[in-house]
Amino acid sequence: MDIIPAQDTPDYTTDPKTLPPLNLPEGVASRFVETTSLNFHILESVPKNLGNTRPPLILCIHGFPELAYSWRYILPRLADAGYYAVAFDQRGYGRTHPPNLKSIPGHTFRPSNLIKDTITLVHALGYTSIHTIVGHDFGAVTATYVTLARGSSAPPDFVRSLVLMSHPWKGIPPIPFNTSPNPSLHAPPQQDSDPYAATRDPHIHDSLANIPDRPRKHYKWYYCTRPSASEMTNPTGPPLHTFLRGYFHLKSADWPGNHNPPPHPLKSWTAPELAKMPHYYVMPRDSTMREAVEHDMADQDASKYGTNWLSDDDLSVYVDEYTRTTFGPPMNWYRIQTSPEAASDAMLFVGRKLSVPMKFVAGRQDWGTYQEPGAVEAMESGRSVEGGCYLGTVLVEGAGHWVNQEQWGRCVEEILDVAGHVKT
Repeated sequence: MDIIPAQDTPDYTTDPKTLPPLNLPEGVASRFVETTSLNFHILESVPKNLGNTRPPLILCIHGFPELAYSWRYILPRLADAGYYAVAFDQRGYGRTHPPNLKSIPGHTFRPSNLIKDTITLVHALGYTSIHTIVGHDFGAVTATYVTLARGSSAPPDFVRSLVLMSHPWKGIPPIPFNTSPNPSLHAPPQQDSDPYAATRDPHIHDSLANIPDRPRKHYKWYYCTRPSASEMTNPTGPPLHTFLRGYFHLKSADWPGNHNPPPHPLKSWTAPELAKMPHYYVMPRDSTMREAVEHDMADQDASKYGTNWLSDDDLSVYVDEYTRTTFGPPMNWYRIQTSPEAASDAMLFVGRKLSVPMKFVAGRQDWGTYQEPGAVEAMESGRSVEGGCYLGTVLVEGAGHWVNQEQWGRCVEEILDVAGHVKT
């Protein structure tokens, strides 16, 4: 595959502040928060009866290919419970943009900058801590790194509790240890190891590409290739609305393919195991994502699905935003996460575990829970979460990957439960 590094985004030809307002539910407002690095587009819901107290902040972070808009139904319910609820378009997404409308350098999509983005935004809002940070999909990566860097269940630290959705946390990969010890010293304690490491195929891409009769490739690395963003944004077949309707449908509980067989743990990071996942995760080797989606949607009547949680008007928000921005800037997240830059930033947190009250929430029909073998088990066993902090794994019925939209009411319940575990 023609893997490329993160790319500088094009200059902005339209000032996002001049765009038509989004059609938002009652109780949700949109505005821009100006900082020296980015002008963040946020959605926010404020409690109706503030009294003399300042409400605790719950910050919600979206994934790919999503927007702050994905939290539109959750924010006002959190505000009804007494919280100041905020979601923002992440770097490279939606209406968030540099103050000068110039290019966003590709190297700024690395994890350390995502931490700084979050801290900068929260301080601009007038807060010095996040009561609960909630991350879905790639937003869970941002939420995890912010929590690793500045998370503690007791003040004065920055993150007090955490909800990860649809993207479990396996932990920081180990770095070489005890490779040059002083022979006169006692041997150091044995390091905790990943029980899945021994079975990990170091040549996984070649192995996937050479599966007999059905060669495959991993979607994350496809998203890092040169043509992927253009192939997804600029259709040679169905329009973007049709593609995104299919993409959202196939990863939801509405698609029969997520029920037979149902998502389940994979034994190892090997081609035969990864190939058990649907094409939206492990694609046909010679297909684009558009082609993979079109193939799997061939026997589906898209007009019958998703309208209960993603109406055509809702979907049009995503279509309009990605038509304007393209998928290019968000693809930088994949290019960075599979690059040495991400590994370098991760080294800062070697040996560190998540140490705040937290839950993992996902749809029962979400293969994303299992695409990294051993990730859920790492949280549950304490390999990636400090003892006493993990409040449980919640698999929500009637939801696939888009659990925060498909079953937003259940998500509100779980967020509030975690928020209630914060000691004040």
